Amino acid sequence: MAIPYQVSPTNTLGEKDFYAELTRRNQHFVTSETQQRLSHLKVLIAGCGSTGGACIESLARLGIQHFALADNGSYELNNLNRQHALLGNLGENKAEFHASQVKGINPYCEVIVHPHGITADNVVQLVSWADIVMDGVDVTSSGGIAAKLLLHEASKKYFKPILTALDIGFCQWGKTYDYRDPAVKILDGHLEAARRAKHPLKALFSIVPVSAVPPHSLQLVLDIFEDSECPASQMGCTSDLLSGVIVPAMIRFAENGELVSGWNINVEGLAIPPAKRLKMYLDGFAKRRQFKKYLKTTA
Repeated sequence: MAIPYQVSPTNTLGEKDFYAELTRRNQHFVTSETQQRLSHLKVLIAGCGSTGGACIESLARLGIQHFALADNGSYELNNLNRQHALLGNLGENKAEFHASQVKGINPYCEVIVHPHGITADNVVQLVSWADIVMDGVDVTSSGGIAAKLLLHEASKKYFKPILTALDIGFCQWGKTYDYRDPAVKILDGHLEAARRAKHPLKALFSIVPVSAVPPHSLQLVLDIFEDSECPASQMGCTSDLLSGVIVPAMIRFAENGELVSGWNINVEGLAIPPAKRLKMYLDGFAKRRQFKKYLKTTA
């Protein structure tokens, strides 16, 4: 069931004046016409954890005023290394937390929360409402993969573009599926391969190219293949990179309907000396062969 968050402004400005002042510093970078379009844009954030959650605050500050937030997860202590919640938010639903954050930035925002995440019961309602979809659905569980496939199937049916992202190590990787184009297949034709896969990583890498995994993250992938209890380690700095991608991408979409095709930002080199980076690259050849072997032999 959707939970609507009602407008309860605590400021003395009316809605129009409030929005003008909130977005005043966007001038020179966002035209008044584009800002007006952004104010009417309806954005569905599917998955409000490290990936989707990194987009919400920056989009609210940009001037997006219509959000649908869907996530069935609640905050745990191990989320705080990368997600924007605090100790007092442990146990709180992630979508509900971000709804309150959005309202704290702009009390006039329309925010609808689905605390059960993306489901067969709500996916049509959510996707048909949205102008654009941010796919931040968890990919580390079979339930998450199933929700992701539902989301893409519905977006294809209703001709809605999707931006999807993966944060791994110090690399932020993303891809756009422009389902407004009837020629674009669901997940570029990989839907059935992902559906058949039993292991979440097998499903994930039916969709995401192996090359998206940077050398420094290969050991993590191997460890997850070998031990189903191994945590899918993530870094806050990497998910935050997405907030820097989503804002210009959304401006571009509002301006003329264009979509960025994707991104691959690896900031590993900012923190690792060149000699160590070279060694990691060379060591990666054997690990990547092992990775591909797991993909071939895993159901």
